[in-house]
Amino acid sequence: MIRVEKINNSIFNHAIDFLTSVPSIDKIDEKILNNACIAFDEDKIVGCISFEEFSNKGLIRYFVFKKVLSLDYLEMLLNALEDSAKSKGITMLVCIAECSQIEELFKSLEFKGIEQSKIFINEENIYNTNFKSALFLNKLLV
Repeated sequence: MIRVEKINNSIFNHAIDFLTSVPSIDKIDEKILNNACIAFDEDKIVGCISFEEFSNKGLIRYFVFKKVLSLDYLEMLLNALEDSAKSKGITMLVCIAECSQIEELFKSLEFKGIEQSKIFINEENIYNTNFKSALFLNKLLV
């Protein structure tokens, strides 16, 4: 049975170990990890999702999960993150999908596409960055 918990001191280091086991993650930002929700199967971490705060928006970060997690459990993990974000005054979650599978997953979780021409990173339009082929999606939290 999968259970989801908001990050806390007793699981913080286990979450770091889980995330650093992913080859594409070389450094963990602890401030972002403090906004995480963790999925467990028994006592083993099988998923993590967090957000980075930008005013009243949260950019989803560290969305890592084992293939054993079904869509129902991913929804449970995201719902926990949404509750946590709302409690911090976040009114919108934003994600970056760099492949069609991730795009489909977030769309199934009620995220909607954002018009690329309205997205800027470091004051530069997204079309002029390495993210020009990525899809940006958002979800209003009400």
